[in-house]
Amino acid sequence: MWFKLLILIIVGVALYRFFGGKVPFLDKEKKEQESDFGKIQPTSACAVCGTYVTEEDALIYKKRTYCSTECLEKAK
Repeated sequence: MWFKLLILIIVGVALYRFFGGKVPFLDKEKKEQESDFGKIQPTSACAVCGTYVTEEDALIYKKRTYCSTECLEKAK
């Protein structure tokens, strides 16, 4: 009887997760990944056109920030 109950619980959890349910003690990694989405990233303006670019995507040349290689070539 206990074996049947255990199998039923396992199948129930598997179906629950399959249809989008979240189990707190199994989904810790997902929770950490989702929290990165809402973080504010620092930005800076392009020295040529003024477009704001995240510091991660910006091109930095001679202590100035550029949004693309086209703007970098214009500045030279």
